[in-house]
Amino acid sequence: MENIDPEKLEPFQIPNSLLEKMYEFTGNSSESSRGFIIAYTDQSGAPMIFSRFGSQIIEMGIRKALEQYLVGIENVDIPFDINDGQE
Repeated sequence: MENIDPEKLEPFQIPNSLLEKMYEFTGNSSESSRGFIIAYTDQSGAPMIFSRFGSQIIEMGIRKALEQYLVGIENVDIPFDINDGQE
């Protein structure tokens, strides 16, 4: 078995093909209803954010949901449910 030195690993980037698949899995078959934002830290701890949207309205909706999520986790220690109160 080969020893791996974590200090000498190449910087990891999410492959574009995976991001494209994630985009395809969102929304329905209409291009204009698709979109995502993904946030993570790279191997050095730097924050990374990728986004892709099929339309401005989808972007605004996802951004608003993120704003509500961030406000919610800053104010209380309860899980956030995007569908809370909507049935």
